[in-house]
Amino acid sequence: MITISAFPISWVLVQDLALGPAPVASRHLNRLEAEGITAVLSLCSTEEKAAPPDLEERFHCRRLVLPDHRSQAALSIGQLEQALAALAELRSHGPVFVHCVAAIERSPLVCLAWLMREHGLSRQNALDYMLQVHPGTGPTAAHLMLLTQLSHTAPAGLKIA
Repeated sequence: MITISAFPISWVLVQDLALGPAPVASRHLNRLEAEGITAVLSLCSTEEKAAPPDLEERFHCRRLVLPDHRSQAALSIGQLEQALAALAELRSHGPVFVHCVAAIERSPLVCLAWLMREHGLSRQNALDYMLQVHPGTGPTAAHLMLLTQLSHTAPAGLKIA
């Protein structure tokens, strides 16, 4: 019998990088632990989705609030670079779960940027891959422009000769 999970997790890189919606209940944290996830990168505010009270006790956590389509401010390349740095730091603790509210815009965007920066994929190849592993991926036109900009920049702290 196949059961549909009310808390979907999409592995972008098996046992390395996963994404999904914001965990809001202890059973969601249980699912993350069962999947082997040890760290959580939250890209939404606690006002958007409150985290379970024991999230930080059970996982290595970072919260970096990124704007989405409802925000007045646009997401900047600097904020995307900060998210990539936070993801890199969390990965030292094991598999990371990246989330925003619904795993449509912000968390897929950070995973797309990770695939481009760390695995050398083009924007289009990263997007094609993400749509296969996480069909809910829905970057905005502004996000796609940021990814193009990212592809023309070196990682923060790296100088191009």
